[in-house]
Amino acid sequence: MKQINITLKWDKEKALNASKIFYDYDMRNSAKRYVGWFFVALTQFAIVGALKHDSYGLLFISTFLVGYWYYGRWYLRKAMLQKYYAKIPQQTLHFTLQEDGLHSEDNTLIAWDNIFKAIKIEEGIIFHTTDTTLLFTRDAFASYEDMQHFLEIMKEKGKF
Repeated sequence: MKQINITLKWDKEKALNASKIFYDYDMRNSAKRYVGWFFVALTQFAIVGALKHDSYGLLFISTFLVGYWYYGRWYLRKAMLQKYYAKIPQQTLHFTLQEDGLHSEDNTLIAWDNIFKAIKIEEGIIFHTTDTTLLFTRDAFASYEDMQHFLEIMKEKGKF
């Protein structure tokens, strides 16, 4: 197996960008997206209740939930992430893909059993493990061929 080196420059801006990319991907491809539909249906039910019975409590709550679900969640999450990432200095992470898994520069091994899946997106690869999620952007790989080879290995191992 060809050894693939991945160099990820991690700073506040990249961390926020990675968080937004993963957040958007997760909301498009998970069952969570249906929760928003429930809130919209609840608002429609509340409109009928408000018009027929002059009851505005459910309308207020459901409208708030729709606004929060579709517009407010990312901004609250972003504010919390900015506070967290402000404490973390810029760092460069080095990973090497080898026969037994993904090795980090501090000799930590992410074994194949601990890798959940790799997802190819336009910006690069979302890499899920049992403990964390990483975004390997295209510029983290030495070449486009290395990125493609990384994805082929993930496919062989059943992680793609």
